[in-house]
Amino acid sequence: MKIYADENIERSIIEGLRRRKIEVFSAKEQGYSGKPDEFHIKKASEIKAVILTHDIDFLRMASSPEINHNGIIFSHSKDISIGQCIRGVELITNILADKDMENHIEFL
Repeated sequence: MKIYADENIERSIIEGLRRRKIEVFSAKEQGYSGKPDEFHIKKASEIKAVILTHDIDFLRMASSPEINHNGIIFSHSKDISIGQCIRGVELITNILADKDMENHIEFL
């Protein structure tokens, strides 16, 4: 499973996931900071990646029947530590298949 880390995801989380051999595409590293959420959903779909975000707006958009996505992993940055986020994403990538995540949201 490929992960698309939106611009709100801390560098330490991205690095921790990469150390665990999880393929992570970083919106910040690609220069996509400041782009609208719709752009990020489209970009993640193009590369067939699940979005990792702290941004609640993605949950609102994902509830729309017109929006298709490869999955969203949501963690509220105030409710979970960096280590918990990394371990949670790692668990999801080890247990769920890409097909399981289509138009699905996982909460950490």
